[in-house]
Amino acid sequence: MNKTVMFVTFAALAAVGLAGSVLLLIVRPESLSSFTTLLITVLGLATTAAGTFYALGKTNEKLDKVDKQTNGTLSALREENDRLTRENVELAKLAGAVTGSIDVVG
Repeated sequence: MNKTVMFVTFAALAAVGLAGSVLLLIVRPESLSSFTTLLITVLGLATTAAGTFYALGKTNEKLDKVDKQTNGTLSALREENDRLTRENVELAKLAGAVTGSIDVVG
């Protein structure tokens, strides 16, 4: 998630909350306490959600990077293992043809 989007969202929530607090202070001052508690809770939840989404995005970037690096390394390793296996089979066949005692199935 973009940092600017998070900031704008948080600022908008804070502005709406501040406007609501002023309105409640004028209209119903006795309910201002519960509204302020609700506002702080909502802003806290928004901050926590933004931090969590940001951290998850960073974790996904790291996982994608590791996946790309590992995939290339493992595919090269598998190709090298296949090449060496084929070479060993050919050498075993040649050794069996020379000595006549080795029987290789493959």
